Amino acid sequence: MSDKDKIIPYLSDDELSKLIMDVEGKELVQAPAGIERKVLSFVEHKKRRKTVEFSTYCLRVAFAVAAAIAIVCIVPFIPETKVGIPSREEAALTRNVASREEVLSSRPAPTKEEVLKKSSNTGHLEETEAFIQSHIKNWFE
Repeated sequence: MSDKDKIIPYLSDDELSKLIMDVEGKELVQAPAGIERKVLSFVEHKKRRKTVEFSTYCLRVAFAVAAAIAIVCIVPFIPETKVGIPSREEAALTRNVASREEVLSSRPAPTKEEVLKKSSNTGHLEETEAFIQSHIKNWFE
């Protein structure tokens, strides 16, 4: 028999009212002695601990901000920390960059006429035109 097939027995109205009367008629269970004091002291301890943690955090942030401001104010006056920015000429001397002429002379570059002659020899325009015309003819046939 599965869980779905089990029939849950419900209490009748008389049985339910009897159960309610029995529960209400008995005395309530007493809480342990001093439970209220223990709970309140625990809550107060947690509150105090959070306050101390937050105060510690605020102090750490304040010291970090003060240290950052002190560093920003003091560092410009320390002579070893001044870094000079090199001029364009100094930077060009330190880099090994080939000039335009050196690059162009190292590899052969075709002239304008050679490029135009090569592109006209390939016949891309003629091939494209023939392709388009053949498709147009196929549409009308």
